[in-house]
Amino acid sequence: MMRRTGELISRALSITPMTETAASRRRSTRILLRVPLIINVVGEAEEPTWEPVETITVSQHGGMVRARQTYSVGDTLEIRIRDKDRTARARVAWRSSQHTPQGFELGFEILDQDGFWEMTFPPDRWSERKKTQGEQP
Repeated sequence: MMRRTGELISRALSITPMTETAASRRRSTRILLRVPLIINVVGEAEEPTWEPVETITVSQHGGMVRARQTYSVGDTLEIRIRDKDRTARARVAWRSSQHTPQGFELGFEILDQDGFWEMTFPPDRWSERKKTQGEQP
């Protein structure tokens, strides 16, 4: 189990190389955290097809999961925390082009639910840097 966790951490940290451009666009710190969710595309069918997934990383504004179904950038998702009464709408912001045995990696931005994860996130270095430079975060 420890080896698997280490592999996930290594993989999650190497997903997106951090460039200065990406750092300036990032709104909040990403945290490695497994949260069991179910997701589906809003309005796709009369009978929604819910897919069980787990987060790989979360941030104050979204998260990343591995999904077996194909989702497109721009799709609006309904996301639910399994075994909790927490739902939100999210927009697919990014999707990996490589399919692994675990599925496609999918990044999403939460659209309508501040505090969806019900946790306090640490301050991020990008907002702190902007504050010291006199800019708005």
